[in-house]
Order: sequence, then C-alpha cells, then structure tokens
Amino acid sequence: MDTGSSIALLLRSDTPSLDDCNLEEILDLFGIPWTALTVSEANGNKIASLIASHPQFSILTSAPCLAETLQAGKAGTFPAWLAAATSVFVYGFQAADPCRALLRQITGDPEADVRSIDAWPITVSVTDAFSEMCGPMSALRIRLEPGAADAALVIRNGGELQSIVGTPEGHLFAGFGYSGMRFFADASLAMVDIRERSATYFDVKKRFAGAVPVVMYLKWSFRDVCWTTPETNACLIIDDPPLWPRYGFLDFGELLQLADKQAFATTVAFIPWNWRRTNRDTVAAFRQNSGKLSVCVHGCDHTRGEFAARSADLLDRRLKTARRRMQSLFNKTALDHENVMVFPQGAFSPEAASALKRNGFFAAVNTEVAPAGDASNETTLADLWSVAIVRYGGFSIYTRRYIHHGIENFAFDGILGKPCFVAGHHDIFRDHGSELAKFLQRLASLRWKLCWRTLGNAVCHSYSLRPDDGTILVKMFAEQLRIENGEAMARRIRVVKQEPHVVFLKNVTVNQEVVAHEYRDGCLRVIVDIPPGRTADIRCVYHEQPDAFPKSESVSYRLGVAVRRYLSELRDNYGHLFRFGV
Repeated sequence: MDTGSSIALLLRSDTPSLDDCNLEEILDLFGIPWTALTVSEANGNKIASLIASHPQFSILTSAPCLAETLQAGKAGTFPAWLAAATSVFVYGFQAADPCRALLRQITGDPEADVRSIDAWPITVSVTDAFSEMCGPMSALRIRLEPGAADAALVIRNGGELQSIVGTPEGHLFAGFGYSGMRFFADASLAMVDIRERSATYFDVKKRFAGAVPVVMYLKWSFRDVCWTTPETNACLIIDDPPLWPRYGFLDFGELLQLADKQAFATTVAFIPWNWRRTNRDTVAAFRQNSGKLSVCVHGCDHTRGEFAARSADLLDRRLKTARRRMQSLFNKTALDHENVMVFPQGAFSPEAASALKRNGFFAAVNTEVAPAGDASNETTLADLWSVAIVRYGGFSIYTRRYIHHGIENFAFDGILGKPCFVAGHHDIFRDHGSELAKFLQRLASLRWKLCWRTLGNAVCHSYSLRPDDGTILVKMFAEQLRIENGEAMARRIRVVKQEPHVVFLKNVTVNQEVVAHEYRDGCLRVIVDIPPGRTADIRCVYHEQPDAFPKSESVSYRLGVAVRRYLSELRDNYGHLFRFGV
C-alpha cells in the first residue's frame, strides 16, 4: 500500500515564479509542510541534508524547472535525490522542445507530445480506477467550458501509464512509473491563484486546469499530514415555505416518503414573519422526525437586502426581532429551531456576520459568496476552498449549491472537505421531486462518506483535523462544534478557531461547562479530552448587545411586508397554472 509523504519539496528556479508562489499558497491552505529547493541547490550539498531529515517527501515542480535541473546531470539518468521521492508532480508543460524532451524522458515514450486544446467545448473523463486520489470525482464525465483547460499530454507508450483525467485530445492529468520512479504529469500551464478575489462560487467547468489536478494530488499524496474531514456532511435546504401540508410543488408528506426511501435530511429555511401561520399536523411531523426535518432562520421579514444593511443597530434590531418570533413559534408549537441563518436572496453585508455572532447564531449558510451592495468584496478563492468562509468578522458562512451547478462541483467540494449543502425552493419538487430524487441518487453513488444531517447538526460536525505532535489538531469553524470519540480510549484534541474579535468573547464551554482557553496569533485555542464513546459539545459564547425595546416599524412598512409575503405565496402556489395555461 502506498504511504503518504510528510513534506512537499518545492523545486523551483532561483527567483520564484508566480506559479511557485501560487503553489505555496495552496500548500499552506491545506496545512501541508513544505520547503523550497532551487535548481542550484539541487545540484549542491543542501539536498543531502533535506533527504536525511525528511525520508518521506514528494516533489512538486514545473516542467521547465525540472528540465533545467536534469540538464545538469548525466544524460538519460535521474539523480539519486529525485529517485528517492515518493512521487514527483510536474505541471506547466509548454509546447516547446525542452518540455517535450522532458515528457519523453520521464515517460519513456519517444513520441510523447504536448498539444494545445483548440476545439471547444470538450468533455473530460475522470478515471474510476484511482478512487484513493479522485474520491467523489471518480468516473465523472465533465463538459468543460472554453478556457477551462489549456493543453493535453499525448502519451501512448509510457510505462505503467494511468490516465487520471483524459480527453480525446490526450491526458489532462496522468500518472506513470518509469525507472522505478512515480511521476504525475499535470497538463495545466499554470497554478490557480487562490488569493484572487471571487464574487461568485467556484466552478470546475470554468476553471479546471491549475485547480482540480493539483488538489487531487495534494489531498492524496499528503493525506497523513494535511487538513482532512472525516466525513462529508449533507443537507437539503428548502427556502421560504411556511409549515403547511403543501406549498407550491412541495408536499411535506411526499418529502418524508422520499427521505425515508433515500435516507436524506431536510431543513426548511423558515421566514420568522410566518411564525403565527403554521399547520398543527405539519409541525407535528417536524417534531416526530427531528432527525430528518428541521427549521432554521431565513431572514426576518424576508425583505430585499434586509441583511445587506451596513448599520449595526439596524441589523441587531432585525436579528432580535427574528429571534423573538422564532421563540414565539416554539412557545406556540414546541418546535425548536436551529441557530443558523440563511440570508434572503443571499444578500449580506460584512457587518451582518458580526451581528449574527453577537446574537447567538453559530453559522450562516448561503449561495452568494460575496457581500452585496456597496460593501467591498474580500472573499478569495482560498475562502471558497475552505470548509467555510470566515473572512467577515471570523463568523462562518458555509456555501451551498443548486442542482444546476452540476454534480462535478459538489464532488470537487467533497475533495476539498466542504459539506454538501443542496439549495432549492418549492419547485425542486416539481413532478413529485423526480429530478431531485435522481440527483440524490447520483450524490449517493459518489465515492465519499456522505452523512445526512439537519442543517444545524451538519454545520456543527463540519470541521477539519490533522495530526499534530501526538494529538489531533481540530480547526473549528461554526461557533458550535460537536466531535465524537468512537475509540476505546480517551482522545485529546487541540481545538483552534480563528477569532479576530476576541473582545466580544464571553467564554468557551465544553458540554456546558466553562473551560480555560488561550488566545494566540489571532486564534482561540482549547485543549479537550474526550472520554471513549462520548461526545464533546464545544461552544464559543459571545457578549450580546443589550436587548433594547424594539423600535416599531411604520404601518406602511408592515403593510408592505404582508403584501410581499402574500403575493409570493400566490406566485408559488398558483403561478405554475398560469405559466402552463391551466
């Protein structure tokens, strides 16, 4: 069985290129230890000490850099330090003679070539024979948009050749053994810059090269040292419906039957304004199926951009109103809610994240990834590749996707360690949910450990971990973390959570008991011992703003909210009749 590497050796030119810097950022994001080695150092004495101190290492380098390194050695042979690597990842094969010569040397194929991709669109196929690396993307066929890939490698007679991602034009990503060495060749000409700002979700159909192959490789090669997630938490999130037996195409009875058949969990993003307007039997079904059905908070009045406001006082007032309404729902029906916010229309401001933290919410889940309106966008690709976005006030915003984003994006999220949150409205149940049922079957068929939970439970179980000095380092995202110890002996974990506003922190609790914590390098740090077979419930508790007497909204505002809600319900319940001429 292959063993993972403990450190990445980044072979580069004496002056680091932009791609070298981009690769460093990706390594840091995944928590992979690395050290740089220049071409001149590779031909000197430094390499011997590096190999001695790191017996298990893998090399990452560009094709021009590796070609330059090998030119200094004996023709037709590989230096001993290169042969000692667990594997070698090479990218950036230019359509030039030095790169062609390198490709032929490391494959043993005298006719290997680099071919540019000119015909679009193209469909790539991910192998089904290397699930350890490809994970949930195994066996997928993905139709790429123009510009998503830039070159293909033509290899026909390589030793032990395995196409990992292939096209009719050649290989986008391939592995092969030659002269006792294991190479992985990535046709990507450049590495993606994860520091780049992003106003929308990441889409592998648009940005495959420089992203998918290197992530696959790193997560596989450094699986024993990088940040990983023990499971992929999943939830279906349905926005807007009141708790009535039927709303638009959504029939809660049919939903429960489908959930029983396909074993998934659903959370309704419930508009607090609707707290008085519930059906007793529907609410009873939620209480009786609490492992499959739940409600979270969807705004307050569900007006346009209500949480895109920049005023801290206004946001605080809206959140307190929403909480009072959800408490009234509980008092009336005994149906509790999960303290997770789904922003109406996906619109939020940076200030909204801090306001949520100080009002008892432990996470937000959203389709939009960048603030709305005039707020500056600080979201980067690194944020989108993380379990959750923590860019704004250190408060976690988990991303979710619609079915039309494509199964390949859900699968890539799974490789990254992100949860699988499927977003929809009542119309996702059109034709009795046939399209949804097919999509859920496809999710279930992927190579991953998918664990369906209601949204609050899924968020609390979505974290990253990696070994660290004999203990387990756990990266906490939401303000609440649940972690189980299924082993026969006690387990010590060291929890770390990014917290830029520690002044707001009141205390940290474990199973409702206040525990000691430290604050260092912008992070909270807590040591937790979990007895065998037990669960640790870790929470960050923040000082809340005083609950001032609520400012009454104007009559015209309240009337406008009511009209909006009733018109929305009229559209959702009867609009399809007019569309189809019924």
